[in-house]
Amino acid sequence: CVSMSKVSPLFPVLGSLMALHMARFAPSASGYAAVRPTQVTYPTKPQKKLRMTQTLPQAIFVASSLEDWLRPETMNYQSLLFPRTSSWPSFQREIDLCEGSFGPENQVTVKLLREAGGLNFLQAAEDLLCTVSLPKELKDLVCSDADRLGQTLAALCPTQNVFAVKLELMGEHTCPRWHRDHYCGRAIVSYNLAGTQYLAEEDVNVWELENCGNNDHIVEDESKIQQVMVGDMLFIKGRSFPQGEKGLVHKSPPVEYYPDGYVKNRLVLKVDMV
Repeated sequence: CVSMSKVSPLFPVLGSLMALHMARFAPSASGYAAVRPTQVTYPTKPQKKLRMTQTLPQAIFVASSLEDWLRPETMNYQSLLFPRTSSWPSFQREIDLCEGSFGPENQVTVKLLREAGGLNFLQAAEDLLCTVSLPKELKDLVCSDADRLGQTLAALCPTQNVFAVKLELMGEHTCPRWHRDHYCGRAIVSYNLAGTQYLAEEDVNVWELENCGNNDHIVEDESKIQQVMVGDMLFIKGRSFPQGEKGLVHKSPPVEYYPDGYVKNRLVLKVDMV
């Protein structure tokens, strides 16, 4: 038997601490130990910064003549269009039959240098057409268009020194992906089937365009796709265009086929500033 007088004075203190500990973990009504809740501090979510409203570039300046392409307000547009009504036959059969005369790459090209005094676009067109088998009416039209477009582009960009006149048959080898051109600019005319397709900037998923390149993701609403007509003269400003808005998002129209599966060729004139 232990005398109470010999009990350590620490016992009451230890007893109190044990009582508090047991009370904290005492079984609750549910049978589980009731743990005192601790306050959790969550990090505050950073406030989203509002972007300033950005003015998107306008896609196409519609002109009533090629001379309108030289007006100062055209600097506010990514491309220039001179719409025309095609008054010539489609020449589809003749275009398909001349495929072999365009060479292995289905195109003929003549380059011109301004500094050499060689900006004779009419002569360049005649030189490239002398080797291909096309109806005379169509050849005359191509020569006239190449000359008019070339002279207009030379006046539009007086510091540009290198030009190229190209006539191309586009069958299955086209530019099917949405893209921006990297060179200075290109004037283009389709003489049959269909014209170039393009998008206004607000209808483009720019991240997909620059990182993925999947057509279905670049354009979420296909009803926004626009297209020029056969015979229209379209000038597409590339990323290297010297000033103003540039970089129209565009692509070739879908390839067309005959019922027997053979491809239909599209005749295209291109005047490039390279």
